[in-house]
Amino acid sequence: MDNGSNRNENNPTNLYYQYNSMAYSQMQEKKKMSSLKKTLVIAVAVCSIFSLMAGLGGGFLAGRFYYKTLELNSEPLPSESSTVTDQSQSRRDGNTSIYTASSIEKEYGSVADIYADTVDAIVGIVVEVESGSGWSTFTSTSSGSGVIISEDGYIVTNNHVIANAKKITVYLNDKESYTAQLVGLDVQLDLALLKIDSENLKYMVLGNSDEIVVGEMVLVIGNPLGYLNQSLTVGYISGLEREITLDNEKMVLLQTDAAVNPGNSGGALINTRGELIGIINAKSYGSEIDGIGFAIPINDIKEVLDDIVSFGYVKGRPYLGVGLGEITSQSTLNWYNMMYGMNLTKLGVYVANIEEGSAAEKAGIKEFDCITTFNGVEVLSMTHLKELIDGCTVGQAVEVIVVRGSETLTLNVVIGEEVPATSK
Repeated sequence: MDNGSNRNENNPTNLYYQYNSMAYSQMQEKKKMSSLKKTLVIAVAVCSIFSLMAGLGGGFLAGRFYYKTLELNSEPLPSESSTVTDQSQSRRDGNTSIYTASSIEKEYGSVADIYADTVDAIVGIVVEVESGSGWSTFTSTSSGSGVIISEDGYIVTNNHVIANAKKITVYLNDKESYTAQLVGLDVQLDLALLKIDSENLKYMVLGNSDEIVVGEMVLVIGNPLGYLNQSLTVGYISGLEREITLDNEKMVLLQTDAAVNPGNSGGALINTRGELIGIINAKSYGSEIDGIGFAIPINDIKEVLDDIVSFGYVKGRPYLGVGLGEITSQSTLNWYNMMYGMNLTKLGVYVANIEEGSAAEKAGIKEFDCITTFNGVEVLSMTHLKELIDGCTVGQAVEVIVVRGSETLTLNVVIGEEVPATSK
């Protein structure tokens, strides 16, 4: 006997609804699967597109990095426009200056291009110096570098390169040589200006050293060791406004890590526009020191060139007119007191010699006087005294306290003007 449940299952109406319900469920399941497949396809397509774009972008960046690395390794130089700029520079006396202060900006593709365009303006300098006296005199030679700054033969170098020269010979890059005349000098800046009798020379234009920044690429061209003519070294600006003391003269110089050696003095420091931005004048020496060289900023040189041309020296430089020595140890102090009857209790500065007709001689300063105070300031060293003198003006009256034997004297000094012996 059938129960109700079996009857309901076998009822045609119920079977129809059960079939349709199953069909409907299957259809819904198919729709869900179709929708899921579409979603998966879209997701895969999006991911593929994203991966492709990322791959292309990564490849582009990698390529850029690769070629940038190649560029850096080959040291190309930034392009400069070929705009012509004013090349004239007025002197204070109204005449045209001996140098060109601005250039036609050029496009250089490499350091080699800059070297080729500037090397003919760099010269070798050989100096003959006569030493001794009477029958025992002899002539020695030394060498350095120089830079031609005008087509008619004006050459800038260091004062210490040509100091006490009996004869100065300049050698051009083409091996031609000339006897040079000393136009004038500036001891304080360690600068000398020479002139050779020639025309249509290759010369360097003067850049702007105030625009230099640390990290800027620079070239040094000179004659290291006196015979490696027109040698090139390349480096960067390592520091600005470095206060360096050379021969008791405090200078404010540019620092570079480009190799500098004896014989480079007077050579060129050049920027990537092919402009002269400094004159090499020193290197820090020592068994563990390398890559530290110094140059006189070209803007400082521009300021004094006209005076040197017109007068042979720089007008208005204060001058005392004494050679100085320094008591640097207690034993020297004891010896100094014993020899000259002094009663000095501390290290100090003494007068080694006096220039005839100088401000010091006129004021009554004597040889071996110990200068303790200058214009109200206690003197600490020769360099310090030189700074105090440089802070004065020509014609200024100052008090100088000296110890002479057992006496302490106050002398009135009227500051003179520094005029090099070659200009008198």
